[in-house]
Amino acid sequence: MTIGFLFPMLSIAYLISPRSNLGLFIKKPFIKFICHTASYLTFLFMLLLASQHIVRTDLHVQGPPPTVVEWMILPWVLGFIWGEIKEMWDGGFTEYIHDWWNLMDFAMNSLYLATISLKIVAYVKYNGSRPREEWEMWHPTLIAEALFAISNILSSLRLISLFTANSHLGPLQISLGRMLLDILKFLFIYCLVLLAFANGLNQLYFYYETRAIDEPNNCKGIRCEKQNNAFSTLFETLQSLFWSVFGLLNLYVTNVKARHEFTEFVGATMFGTYNVISLVVLLNMLIAMMNNSYQLIADHADIEWKFARTKLWMSYFDEGGTLPPPFNIIPSPKSFLYLGNWFNNTFCPKRDPDGRRRRHNLRSFTERHADSLIQNQHYQVKLLHRD
Repeated sequence: MTIGFLFPMLSIAYLISPRSNLGLFIKKPFIKFICHTASYLTFLFMLLLASQHIVRTDLHVQGPPPTVVEWMILPWVLGFIWGEIKEMWDGGFTEYIHDWWNLMDFAMNSLYLATISLKIVAYVKYNGSRPREEWEMWHPTLIAEALFAISNILSSLRLISLFTANSHLGPLQISLGRMLLDILKFLFIYCLVLLAFANGLNQLYFYYETRAIDEPNNCKGIRCEKQNNAFSTLFETLQSLFWSVFGLLNLYVTNVKARHEFTEFVGATMFGTYNVISLVVLLNMLIAMMNNSYQLIADHADIEWKFARTKLWMSYFDEGGTLPPPFNIIPSPKSFLYLGNWFNNTFCPKRDPDGRRRRHNLRSFTERHADSLIQNQHYQVKLLHRD
């Protein structure tokens, strides 16, 4: 706990003198893990401050300047991006995309970059205040706020990756990760069913679309107090069928203003059939699949967790990536040394028969062997079940 609070001082000491006692102390794998974790928790705390609007601003300013908290978040975002670039450069693109957490980091960083870009556009393009209710739908500030909210969710969920270090949460994380394949299979079948019924219902009710002025409170759609036009467009139909799974759609949306009882009967039958297939059949199938997968995985989750924990610890044995964000964006004396060596090797190559010496990555070596052991474990489990 104390080391976590002192990570800024340790990082500064490493920047000033990497070979000092404190500089060598932060290079220890466990200390490096604690410092990176403390840095990320600090980042999440600042995101919490930003979401709670601790710094009050005028809500109607179209291009608001960054707040103090947002300025504090920016170095962390730049540090995360720089860390991902270095990881991709050291390990290669193929190895980078094989890790699902890296893909999540890429999406998270992309959303933060898009948020920053849109805020800059809004700040430059729009001046003064205007009631928020009068802003256009695709206003840059509105889009930036939506993207920032999504990136906050991804940033919080990214904390799950640290569960690998815990003996109680680690096996559970492994089991949940393996069950994601079942969820993806279910989503594929569900999307097919959803699209099929959405196409049919939209084709049936397309001719009965009404205008907003003809509805109560001039409100059109399923989010109105009295739902209407649930199947008037394909997009609206997809939304209606999705929310009906949670019981948020009323049956009267299948009615039409004209006295066309046969059309209403066919529409209600299609709507009921969709609910039977999605709720009774598909949802119970998903529960059965996940239960079966969990039973198969739970018996070996502890072994796989130990391999995953080994990969996590070995990733901190690598030379590089010592400083956590945002200190990793500050050039250190070692960075200038590496830059000088790169220039020397590039423009003044040494005369050796083998050419350039290749630097082996300990993390890559360990991960390959850990993956092989996990794969062999899966094969053994399959053979046991065959017997």
